[in-house]
Amino acid sequence: MSVFKVNGNDLPPPVSAVWSLADLSSEESGRSTRSGAMQKDIIAQKRTLTFTWGILTRSEASTVAQLCKNSGAAVYLTYPDILTAKQVTGRFYTGDLSEGSYIIPKPDDIRINGMSCSFIEM
Repeated sequence: MSVFKVNGNDLPPPVSAVWSLADLSSEESGRSTRSGAMQKDIIAQKRTLTFTWGILTRSEASTVAQLCKNSGAAVYLTYPDILTAKQVTGRFYTGDLSEGSYIIPKPDDIRINGMSCSFIEM
């Protein structure tokens, strides 16, 4: 059973999963032109998870591509959330999907190394 799921389907295990949390600020946020003091009005916080996979078979790479980009604009990502210390499911959209390089030991055994994709909370 995978730690990460997209729309309930297991995502192949990544070699790296970077979690980040961004503050979204209101238009009133910014520095005072008189004193230089910062006024920050946080209206929301959104998570981004960036996954990188090591060497994948063509079948595994196809699964990653389908789950990341063929599932529509929005997906449901299940992941261990650092902030809540729980396994959660949230609505995300995917950033660009990139592939690092092909490894071709034999013509019928193509491998893909270094695929990556980001999931940005909606």
